[in-house]
Amino acid sequence: MAAESEDKELFLVKGLLIPMKRFPHVQEDRSLQQAVAVLRDFTCGENERMRYSEMMVISTEHKLVGRVSIQSILRGLDPNLSQAVKGYQGQSGEFPNLAILWGNSFFSGCNISFGKNIKDFMTPLPAAVKDTESALKALSIMLTHNETVLPVVSGNEVVGVIRLEEIFDAVVKRCNAQ
Repeated sequence: MAAESEDKELFLVKGLLIPMKRFPHVQEDRSLQQAVAVLRDFTCGENERMRYSEMMVISTEHKLVGRVSIQSILRGLDPNLSQAVKGYQGQSGEFPNLAILWGNSFFSGCNISFGKNIKDFMTPLPAAVKDTESALKALSIMLTHNETVLPVVSGNEVVGVIRLEEIFDAVVKRCNAQ
């Protein structure tokens, strides 16, 4: 009976979450440069690869207000870059080679962007899950909304995040054990 109880605990969100103190987050009044420094502090391995591809944005009242992903940062550095691959002069299709032509413009403009407020790069939060809910519910939300990270709440407090990687690992371990 104790093993069954432990097994259920492993499939609760609280058994798989990453606490906020171990997940990158930044206050909403910080600059992009400060936020990038925080994100890059979370590295692992001998090559110091970035551990996470996004971070949470917190208000001055310690409330979760948004998130910033590597993609939203790169898109925000020069919005014209993503337009370059969509087409030109009424032509449709993908033209990734046009992005190469944007190089000089992109790198000269991105220096300016590093001084902008992180809120300029923020995207809306996905649905939060409670720490007492099943990790399968979190998985269902992730698959339905194409998310890889969800905020986790306990009462009114954000206590961490749950990632698709941890759910995947727990599911694979359980499926291989049977």
